Amino acid sequence: MTEFGETLRLRIEQFAPALADPGANLGRIAQAQADAAADGVHLVVTPELSVTGYDVRDAVHSLAVAESPHPFPALAAGPDVVVGAIERDAAFVPYNGMLHLRGGTVLHRHRKVYLPTYGMFDEARWFGAGQHVRAYDAGGGWRVGLLVCEDLWHPGLAWLLATQGANLLVVQSAAAGRGSWDGGVNGGRFASWDAWEHLARAAAIAYGVYVVLANRVGVEGPLCFAGGSMIVGPDGAVIARADDLAEDRITADLSLNAVAAARRPYAHARDDDPHLVARELARVLADR
Repeated sequence: MTEFGETLRLRIEQFAPALADPGANLGRIAQAQADAAADGVHLVVTPELSVTGYDVRDAVHSLAVAESPHPFPALAAGPDVVVGAIERDAAFVPYNGMLHLRGGTVLHRHRKVYLPTYGMFDEARWFGAGQHVRAYDAGGGWRVGLLVCEDLWHPGLAWLLATQGANLLVVQSAAAGRGSWDGGVNGGRFASWDAWEHLARAAAIAYGVYVVLANRVGVEGPLCFAGGSMIVGPDGAVIARADDLAEDRITADLSLNAVAAARRPYAHARDDDPHLVARELARVLADR
């Protein structure tokens, strides 16, 4: 375990989790932690549902782990790690969960709020929806917000995290690749991935925050995942980008000084008025 400081070395471990095989995936993540420790990495980020694989369907209940402060002892060594897992609450409702582990202990958890039910996706059939979006202190001046995949497509969630002082948004995804014949404008193989880059860069620029987007690769049944994980700086520049077909890892040094620089001369976060938003939102809801 390493302490966070003004400079945070972060790594995205982009891989194809084995479907319904937590043992194999936890072994893979533990090895990624060991490799990261040797490279001085402070935080490893894995894709959505990295412990179980994505297309679990009826296996969701058998793969769910009970909410616990120490859910995965195999990940107790090495640097901090963000994993995707299925958690169940006291009422046995399974959630698409995102856990930041430090020394094997949950530092923070986020449960996917928006569950897609369009196209090839039917997540609301299998998972309960999360009810909270909260930033948290990770040490060294870093205040972090977690989002899972579809959550990023609802800008209000990123705004909520920025309003709580987040300077690092970490997003896990299992985004499918579409438009392979056309390709993306930035040289990727999938046209669909351009939208993800626009979303990540827009959030980074608007709020002066780092946006870390860890996507997965591989194929599960009809699903082909798009890879293309990226680390976006608080000025909106893409610092590092992973392969869009192969397993890959990308590493970058994040700096609070860069966050401060990105917020000059801009002052969007400072000038934001959440009280106005709350008042107007209450009015809109009352008028519905």
